[in-house]
Amino acid sequence: MLKLLDRAEEYMAVLLLIGTVAAVLAGAIGRSVGYPFPAGPEIAQLLLIWTCMFGADLVLKRGEHIRISALPDALPPNGRRLLHLICVICIMGFLGYCGWLGWLLATSNWAREMGASGLSYGWVTLAFPVGCALMMISMVRRIFEHGLLFSIESETRGREQLL
Repeated sequence: MLKLLDRAEEYMAVLLLIGTVAAVLAGAIGRSVGYPFPAGPEIAQLLLIWTCMFGADLVLKRGEHIRISALPDALPPNGRRLLHLICVICIMGFLGYCGWLGWLLATSNWAREMGASGLSYGWVTLAFPVGCALMMISMVRRIFEHGLLFSIESETRGREQLL
């Protein structure tokens, strides 16, 4: 079931990216032929922020975020576990705090309309707390599926070290 949801999230990210490109393209072509599409940039903004949040979650699921590994690599295994535990706690706290603030922002912007499209600006700001919630879920899943050390490290790097 989780694999199906992961696959759906990947497809959603790709569709949102395609939609972003299509909205920008429609706006540019419309302007060049004399029929502007004023909602194009607003729709592109909406789709791009959702694409970024889904993409960030997909990268987190795979453990492929940028990291500096000099300190963890220099520590003994118990030190690495402690450092990773501290990192996971900080990441979860940060995502929870940002998600809460994003939720407050989204609910306060719900009545605000985006210019030409007439869509609620709440849809743009809602992407951030949803993305934070997805990333928190992904962190917990990584811990349960791969253990604490693999919750932050990439799966390929972890496999290389085991070989």
